[in-house]
Amino acid sequence: MQESALQTYEWIETSSLSELVANFARIHMLISLFDGDPEKWILFLQSSGTAAERELELPFAHRLRERLAVNPDHVERLTGLLREFSRLMA
Repeated sequence: MQESALQTYEWIETSSLSELVANFARIHMLISLFDGDPEKWILFLQSSGTAAERELELPFAHRLRERLAVNPDHVERLTGLLREFSRLMA
């Protein structure tokens, strides 16, 4: 009996990865387009966002604004993580 070179791994649920990727993109937008200020992002979405953007992005921006009100240094941590990830991809 010949041994196969094929390796298998346990099944990993990946449906939540799309949310992870979306949240990463949201944080990237917050940092790069709105200087880490969720209020700027919220105002932009309210004045110029599409209905879909307001539906999908506003709740995230509001939650982030609440979190940063409690922990203002969190945006610096997010910025550092984005830089670190970018270096890994370079």
